[in-house]
Amino acid sequence: MAKIILNETQTFFCPDDSRSNRYVFFTVPEGTEKLCITYSYSPKNLEDKEKSYELIRENILRDAPEDIDRYTDYGEFLPLKNLVTLSLDSPEEFRGAAHRHDKEQYHEIGEDFASPGFLRGKIIPGRWRLSFNVHAVVTDICTCRIRIEGEAH
Repeated sequence: MAKIILNETQTFFCPDDSRSNRYVFFTVPEGTEKLCITYSYSPKNLEDKEKSYELIRENILRDAPEDIDRYTDYGEFLPLKNLVTLSLDSPEEFRGAAHRHDKEQYHEIGEDFASPGFLRGKIIPGRWRLSFNVHAVVTDICTCRIRIEGEAH
């Protein structure tokens, strides 16, 4: 099978991007039989314990201020983690999602097989959309890399 790179992107997220989505578009040529997505982001954890405790306290005060006295040991929440997941749409339909905590991932989508979370089926030519689902960024910067390849005979 011949492989072609359909998109290769590096992007950066900061804490202000939390609870948002960012999109990457790519064109799938006629005759493509399989998509291969290689994805990674780093860092995974916030290593600064003092900053972690600050963020935990701020979030409890924002989301559940009535519970602030209930939590005396913030250590149970550590380590705080970045979480950026993926969703995929073809020109016609939703094709799946990888809402996983793994910081390195590989997914395949084709007519006879799809990685867990994705829908197998014909790879439709046209404009596809990959969504970075930015659930939480707790570090100053989070670097995401995506490589989307198409395979055809």
